[in-house]
Amino acid sequence: MRITGTVKDASGDLIPGATVKIKNQSAVATTSISGVFVIEALANAVMQISYVGYNTLEVPVNNRSVINVVLESSATDLDDVVVVGYGTVRKSDLTGSVTSLKANELTKGANQNVQQAMIGRSAGVRVYQKSGEPGAAMSVQVRGVTSITGNNEPLYVIDGLPVNDAVAIGSSAPGGTTNNPNLRSAMNGLNPADIESIEILKDASATAIYGSRGANGVVLITTKRGATGGLKVDYNTSIGTQKAAKLQQFMTADEYTQAINGIIDLGSLSTQRVTATNTNTDWQSLLLRKGDIQTHDLSFSGGGGNTKYFISGGYYDQEGIMLRSGSKRYNARVNVDNVVANKYAVGISLSTSYARDAYNATGLGLNDNASALYMAQNYDPTAAPYNEDGSYARSGLMNPMDNPLAVINGQYSDGDTYRTVGNIYAEYYLVPSLSAKVRVGADMNQSQRYFWIDPTTLTGLSYNGFADVRDGKRGYYLGEATLNFNETIGDHRISAVGGATYERYTSSTLIANSRSFALPDLTYDALGTGDNTLNGVGNGRQENILISFLGRVNYAYKGKYLLTASMRADGSARFGPNKRFGYFPSAALAWRMKDEDFLKNISVLSDLKLRASYGATGNQPNGNYIYFSTYSAGRNAVFNGVRVSSLNPTRSANPDLQWESAQQVDVGLDFSFFSSRLSGSVEYYDRKTEDLIYDIPQAASTGFLAKTQNVGSMRNKGFEFALKGSILKNKDLSIDAGVNLTTIRNEVVSLGGLSQVVYGGAGSIGTFGILKPGEAIGSYYGYIVDGIWQTGDDFSTAQTGVRPGDIKYRDLDGNKLINANDRAIIGSSMPDMYYGFNTNITYKMFNLDVSFEGSEGASLLNSSLVDAYYPVDLRRNKLAEPYLNRWTPTNPGNEFPSFLPNDVQGQRQANTRTIEDASYLRLQSVRLSARIPVPKNRFISQASVFATGQNLYTWTSYSGTDPAANSLGDNILRVDYNSYPLTRTYTFGLNVQF
Repeated sequence: MRITGTVKDASGDLIPGATVKIKNQSAVATTSISGVFVIEALANAVMQISYVGYNTLEVPVNNRSVINVVLESSATDLDDVVVVGYGTVRKSDLTGSVTSLKANELTKGANQNVQQAMIGRSAGVRVYQKSGEPGAAMSVQVRGVTSITGNNEPLYVIDGLPVNDAVAIGSSAPGGTTNNPNLRSAMNGLNPADIESIEILKDASATAIYGSRGANGVVLITTKRGATGGLKVDYNTSIGTQKAAKLQQFMTADEYTQAINGIIDLGSLSTQRVTATNTNTDWQSLLLRKGDIQTHDLSFSGGGGNTKYFISGGYYDQEGIMLRSGSKRYNARVNVDNVVANKYAVGISLSTSYARDAYNATGLGLNDNASALYMAQNYDPTAAPYNEDGSYARSGLMNPMDNPLAVINGQYSDGDTYRTVGNIYAEYYLVPSLSAKVRVGADMNQSQRYFWIDPTTLTGLSYNGFADVRDGKRGYYLGEATLNFNETIGDHRISAVGGATYERYTSSTLIANSRSFALPDLTYDALGTGDNTLNGVGNGRQENILISFLGRVNYAYKGKYLLTASMRADGSARFGPNKRFGYFPSAALAWRMKDEDFLKNISVLSDLKLRASYGATGNQPNGNYIYFSTYSAGRNAVFNGVRVSSLNPTRSANPDLQWESAQQVDVGLDFSFFSSRLSGSVEYYDRKTEDLIYDIPQAASTGFLAKTQNVGSMRNKGFEFALKGSILKNKDLSIDAGVNLTTIRNEVVSLGGLSQVVYGGAGSIGTFGILKPGEAIGSYYGYIVDGIWQTGDDFSTAQTGVRPGDIKYRDLDGNKLINANDRAIIGSSMPDMYYGFNTNITYKMFNLDVSFEGSEGASLLNSSLVDAYYPVDLRRNKLAEPYLNRWTPTNPGNEFPSFLPNDVQGQRQANTRTIEDASYLRLQSVRLSARIPVPKNRFISQASVFATGQNLYTWTSYSGTDPAANSLGDNILRVDYNSYPLTRTYTFGLNVQF
């Protein structure tokens, strides 16, 4: 009888070239390019199906004419190929600390960038979302921070091309109005749906090959490539909605009236009382909405002969939960490879994207230069939002703070970002063991930002409209040539790479603005219609060049004694000629103990490997030209009736400025049991960064208040633990789970000759950060609160003028005066530990993926509490809980003060009440999917539907909206300054393969 069928792998992909034979007979067939076979056999025969890398399968015919089979991979986890810098290795041969994530292991959801997909997935890697604003920048830290002023983000390498993670336009805003310190993520242009795998290089042995840019870790991203076979079409779509995950509760009109009048009465204040009103305006709700979100991704892949291709297009649209905010992205990708084994390989990776962003008013000020959300939280709830004629109503007691609706609708900006990233490589084999490879690539980013302040706002009215247009360009260009050697001689296996790279960075900006518009309706689209006597213009251009030489050797003896050694020399134009080059060596040893005779026969043990490494990596400053004197425009002078412009020096030269250098020790143990069904690792790391670049204060008589120098050192050390396993696996049910945990201890070891540096600030909050040897970077510096002064307390120990109901600060020097000398370190924005947990459960046609992530030990400054304890104006609205439970003679509580103004102790804004514990556990993602049965031999090969929830719940004692928020955009000293709320997202989707 004639039998037909298909052969697929576990993921449903067709396998061409599989062998199908009849057991104990000579009949043999091979699957076609579309995975189909045809063979003649008896009704009681047994078929044997085999393919390299898969377990051979025996299937009884049982009188069937159509038989479709699925082959299981025979490769173990140790056979996986892992991408490392300038090459690949088998996982079993790794000597460094590397986390490898496949596409199906990333955090599920409607993710705009790759960082969101990495949350909670790797030991040693802390990822958090700074703001709920669509497209906002993410923070990614690999084993802590290494620099005070330099970049602390890892290097991203996409398909072999390092990409520029800087944005083309900064956060500064025009006209003294709002700004947006949380920039858009530079990785938003990469569609997460295009990602095949991610490797995170963590220790110096793995990262030193990238030299000056490897100090903060390296994230290697491999995008999807084509596979031999017929055309495969994949369409994935989702649509959903978002809402604020949590909002802070401010007083209603009645609560506000009772609380403010109560304080006025208690203090016999001359402040005007709140009069009775029927208006109860929830300003926050007027600014918020449910935001829609949708994604569409379409890809085509396949290959024939020596050529394989992958082509994709995507659309992402996220409407912000705040008015006038959102982000859209259109992207396309083409990957093509032509390969003849051991002869040559050529290929191209090209992607392009366009993003349209809408920004609402976001800032760190106190009035019209603050965020619209700040104004909504502080504005009088007894005031109406509109006048009878439909214009914005304003409370005279709130000036100079504007109506929040007027600000969010009339003070905004839009942005366009065009980005193209691509590289071409060619590799030719001189002999089978030696090849030469060249790669050229570019990353070109152009952005425009359009600001508008409408005359319907108080600020815009003073300008009669204000428009500002900015254009920024960033370019990155790479030329790279390497020689690659691979040879096995008996028990010895050697691989080596050596080469040189040339990298050029360029940037330019152009700014133009105007005000006093004859026709404001044209907003920022008609700068020329403003008053040309008030026009402003500015521009800038910068360039940096990095030249590098690199080499690495991997050696394995009998596959169980492993050695890796590498060296990279980097020369950067950001340093003076005296210290331009930095040198970054590394070495690593690994011992595959499982292959030794005393462990080889222990069947329960699949693998056991001990590894150790030491190496150096570098870091350079974010800015260019900081080693020599720079100048800026000075005041004009008049000589002989002629106006003459001038230049002022702005920086003191330092030709000896040099690289920050991080030396790291890493010791790890990798293990797996039960045929690799349970695997994990434990490792210790210790990284010390020296020659930190910092602006050191100096005498004003020098003409400069500070000089950029190499001073001091800092250390990060801790343990990492990762464990994953297949808990249960049978025909109908499988359960997989993974957990990772990282401890970290950061310490500033030295600041050169300085004993400490006090710094930081946001809005009207004074300096609240401190750098001090022996303490963690990102430490908060403030006052310890021991409670509230009560009527019966002994006031002889208090500062003169202290009243019952005032805050009781700890007088550290005992002089009965609360001042700057009574400050202490009261927390750190650096956590003691962070962790992630994920599980995947499959039952027949259903699949459930759940992901948790959390952080323990970090603190966070909550500006809403600062506003409550130390109000700019008594009449502004406040957080409900403190004011409704404030101290009074009849309610002598010990948690909240009376909030009477004019506390003689002063406004001690950074203290143990305003800086809170920000530990949390978050249910990050839940995804439930179901396969849709598809009739055989139909146009559709696979289909599934899914529902996803993101940021579903956060367990925390932090009283603000999000314990991971960071309004400053800084990765070190975090502040929650009325942050854009984190969103809870629900999406439903469909995946279809043809």
